[in-house]
Amino acid sequence: MAQNCILCSSSSVFPIKFPKPTRQARRFMRCPVCELIFVPAGYHLSPQDEAARYRLHENTLLNEGYVRMFLEKIALVHRYCPDARTVLDYGCGPEPVLTQLLRREGFDCDVYDPYFFPVLPGGSYDLVISTEVFEHFRDVRAELFKIRSLLNPGGFLAVMTSFHDSAGDFMDWWYITDPTHVCFFSMRTFEWIEKEFGFHRVYIDTKNFIILAKNE
Repeated sequence: MAQNCILCSSSSVFPIKFPKPTRQARRFMRCPVCELIFVPAGYHLSPQDEAARYRLHENTLLNEGYVRMFLEKIALVHRYCPDARTVLDYGCGPEPVLTQLLRREGFDCDVYDPYFFPVLPGGSYDLVISTEVFEHFRDVRAELFKIRSLLNPGGFLAVMTSFHDSAGDFMDWWYITDPTHVCFFSMRTFEWIEKEFGFHRVYIDTKNFIILAKNE
């Protein structure tokens, strides 16, 4: 069955061919237009199995490396989003550590997660931050429309997800071995998102973190 890109709807997508034997049982499709790489829906985990895997994560305030990583991102938010006060932690998981750290830093922060905090708060935000979440999006286009609608004019979207164009050999990349990872973005993918969804870039580290500002 024909498969279009789940982000830009291009019909030019093609499968990435892995050498045999391979540890990958899933199929990966690459879009030459927006450079998204994605796993077709037939290879996704059930929502129940996906949520069960998230509950296994040891992401708590006691994990020093995890907290340090978030504090580095918060420092970038302070620098590049200086007027942001209201924040939504989008895809916060069962233990919203980032939310707690943002509140300690003086931000008014709400949480949303489709599995663990499924009620989307009302209102709009100066900043939507999404860390290690975009790679889990099954319908990335719908999620981006939703996120944009939650932002105030001139608001910011901060995304942490590893870029596949900085990964070296995609076929050996550890990031693709997680069965809950179904979307893989490049820096060029975010360029396409900026144009399509009305953002402009204020920061990127070329590895795994980008901050976009909503065009007014």
